[in-house]
Amino acid sequence: MDFENRLQKHSAEFTDNDRKIAEHLLNVKNIEKKSITDLADEIDVSPSSITRFCKRIQFTTFQQMKYAMLAKRHAPHAADAEADLISDYYKRIITSTKQFIDPQQTDRIAADLSGAERVMFCGIGNSGLIALEFNSRIERMGINSTVATDAHAMVMKSALLRANDVFMCFSYTGKTQSVLDAAQQAKDGGARVIVITTNDAAELTALADESVLISAHVFLDDEKFINSQISSLFYLDVLTYHLLEDPELLENRQKTLTALRRFG
Repeated sequence: MDFENRLQKHSAEFTDNDRKIAEHLLNVKNIEKKSITDLADEIDVSPSSITRFCKRIQFTTFQQMKYAMLAKRHAPHAADAEADLISDYYKRIITSTKQFIDPQQTDRIAADLSGAERVMFCGIGNSGLIALEFNSRIERMGINSTVATDAHAMVMKSALLRANDVFMCFSYTGKTQSVLDAAQQAKDGGARVIVITTNDAAELTALADESVLISAHVFLDDEKFINSQISSLFYLDVLTYHLLEDPELLENRQKTLTALRRFG
């Protein structure tokens, strides 16, 4: 797993020292020339703190972490090469998200969605746009679904979920209170809860039957790149493709597309 993905995956476990070390490592130059003692002096922590940090993000040694960081270094881009830069960002986000995807989990989630009596999708802001997109795809496959992108609708609709229903929420931070409240209600009603997030925060993932971690664009360290949806859309494309391997769902989608061409 890439260095940045390890930081994201284990960030909820970080101590204050870990956060100092992580922030420094994301911006450090010439890492290949630095010893563990050099870094400890720069960050104002002990070498043993860095060793513990390496182990926390699942590297055996400091050298192993350093090699992983060097493998991700990219040549600088020309100032007028925005298209190349954004293309590179897309590739990095997709590659990063791919490392989080577990095919067996994708199988389970696809089975949950296709076998549910009702499916509810929800999210706020940009995450709400992802929820709307996936609901549109699922509806065209003939699966009984609904979507909520504001707090009141989430509270009302999640209160009606029961066993054999599925609640799927999208939350970039994993800490959006209205999403947390809706997930808790869905769980209390007996629905299966599926969480898509960039943050393995216990508040939300503790409620989940399935928790899917996707890449966070913030690790690109470019404040002008504001697209927080690429990793979610990539995962949804993978899940959609898997669902449409079911002949019945594929046939339903073809029927709805035919109807739209005739009457839409």
